[in-house]
Amino acid sequence: MKKQGVLFGAVALLLLAGCSQKVEGPKSTAKSSSTSQQVKTSKKAKKTTTSSAKKVSRKQVTQTSSSDKAVWSSAKSQALKTYMASFSQAMNQQYADYQPGNETHFFGLNYPSYFKEDKLAVDDQHVTADWSADGTGSNDYNVVGIYSDSAAAHDMSAHLYLFTIHDGQPVVLITEQNQGMPDGLVHFKETANTDLKQNFAQIVGGGSATSTSESTKAASDVKENTKQAGYQVPATFEGTWYSSDATGEITKLQIAGNKMIDPDHTTELHSSSEMNTEERGLVNGTIGINQTTPNSAKMNWGRVDPINFDGRGWLTVHGWYQTNGAGLLYGVKDRDINGKSMPVLSILETASRSSYGHYYPTEEAALAMKDTKFADEHNR
Repeated sequence: MKKQGVLFGAVALLLLAGCSQKVEGPKSTAKSSSTSQQVKTSKKAKKTTTSSAKKVSRKQVTQTSSSDKAVWSSAKSQALKTYMASFSQAMNQQYADYQPGNETHFFGLNYPSYFKEDKLAVDDQHVTADWSADGTGSNDYNVVGIYSDSAAAHDMSAHLYLFTIHDGQPVVLITEQNQGMPDGLVHFKETANTDLKQNFAQIVGGGSATSTSESTKAASDVKENTKQAGYQVPATFEGTWYSSDATGEITKLQIAGNKMIDPDHTTELHSSSEMNTEERGLVNGTIGINQTTPNSAKMNWGRVDPINFDGRGWLTVHGWYQTNGAGLLYGVKDRDINGKSMPVLSILETASRSSYGHYYPTEEAALAMKDTKFADEHNR
C-alpha cells in the first residue's frame, strides 16, 4: 500500500480640478508705482525657485547614483558559499549554490530563470525578483545568491533560500512550497533563522561570517521545517513507520511534533480549533468562495480532530480548506506480529471507516505483514 497523503482543496481569489476667480472693484486709471516692483519681485522669486530646483535636482541625482552603487561582488559571493558550507553541516542539510548557467530543479522549477515568469510572492503579496550580480536593479528583490537542498533531500520538505537586496537592505527569503497554488504564485517569506539573517547582513556589509560549525549550531536554534506551534501528536504516533504494497515496495511515513511527512507531501498538523470564523465558514459552506481568500501559507496544513471509537483514540485529518471528500483516520494499536507485540499504525477512510492501510515500526515487519488484514477492522 502506498499512502497518497492528505489532499488539500482551496479557492484563492485575488482582490485587488481647477477654478478661476474674478475680482471686481474700483477701476484705476493710474498705474501704480508698485507694479514695476511686483514684476521685479516676481522675476527674483522665479530665479530663486529655479536655482533651488536645480540644487534639489542635483541632490536627487546624487542620491540615485548612491542607491545604484554595487553592494555585492564575487568576493562576497565566495564568502556566502563558505558560510553556507558550514551552515549545511550544522543543519544536517546539503545545500548547493545556483546561479545563471547552473539552475535549480526545485520541484520542477528552475531558478534563476524562473524569475522571468514573474510569479513570486512574499508574504502573500506579488513581487518582482531577478538575479543581480552586484545587488542593484529595479526589482523589488535583487537576488545575489540561491541555495537549495532539493538535490539531496529524500522527501518533499526541501528548502529554497534566496539571498536578496530589498530596498537597499539584505533580506533572506525561503520557500518550502512543493505544489502549485491557486493563485499560480510561488510563495516566499523572510527566514526565521537569525543565524542566516545576521551572517548574510555581515557579508553584505563587507564583514566576515561566522563559519565554524559549533557557532552556527549555537545561533541556528530555529530550523525552517521545525515548528513547535500547531497540534502536537501523541507520543504513540511519533516515529518512522513503514508500509509495503503487494510487490514489496516500501513506503515510509514520518510523524513527529506537528509534522506528518510521506513521499508525496509534508503536512503541518493544526487543531481545528485554530480556525478563524472565515475559515470555518468556508469549510462549512456558510461563506461563499467569493467572500474570502484562503491563506496560502496554510495550504499544507492538516486539520486535526481527535476522536475515540473501537476502544482507542484516532486522529481525523482533513486538508485545512477541504470542503468535501473524505479525510483520513490514524490510530495506533499494539498487535502480535510474529510472536512479538509491536505497535501498528492503521489508516482508515473517515466516511466508510474502512481500512486504507497499515504501517509498522520496521521494514521487516512491513514486508512480513504486507498482505495482512486485521479481523477487527472493516476492510475494503
